[in-house]
Amino acid sequence: MSIVDVSFEVRCERLPRDYGYALFCALADELDWLEEDAAAGVHPLHGTASADGSLFLGKRARLILRLTAGRAEQALALTGSRLALGSGLEVGPGRLRQLMPYATVYSHFVSTGAEDEAEFFGQAAALLKAVGLPETMITGKAHAASTPEGRMHGFSLLLHGLTPAQSLALQASGLGEGRKLGCGIFIPHKSVVAVGAD
Repeated sequence: MSIVDVSFEVRCERLPRDYGYALFCALADELDWLEEDAAAGVHPLHGTASADGSLFLGKRARLILRLTAGRAEQALALTGSRLALGSGLEVGPGRLRQLMPYATVYSHFVSTGAEDEAEFFGQAAALLKAVGLPETMITGKAHAASTPEGRMHGFSLLLHGLTPAQSLALQASGLGEGRKLGCGIFIPHKSVVAVGAD
């Protein structure tokens, strides 16, 4: 099963900082298959936080969905839509991007259900071992997100020493809970530095 990223240009004046669940709901309203597609993931949006708790997206911000190749073509229908999120998120042109097999990969927010870092580390190691991946990792900043079921907790996570096949497999499957809320989505990272940076 081929997995790719679909990257869309976006424009939005203001988002709530804790936007993950609201973004998923807005996307699911447009893509009626998103909620049921187990392979689908939503990358976290990156912007600048303000004192009032809002998030501002710059011109280089992108909305990125991680999908099977077949779903990726369907997702391009998002182009031109306006999502009911914050001040309104306008979705521009989208393009497909292949996953890159870097030896080091990083996820901004991985959740295993644990709030304690030591417990998280142990659970993440067990998940990696269960799928035959090396447990060579560095945890970073703690994160939390709101869902209808309560607060989801986790940490940023960097994994290194992966073979090309292992890297692609991990990027395709993700790790932990909340894949559609921006959690457990790994991207290439050039070196084992600044894992705690936002």
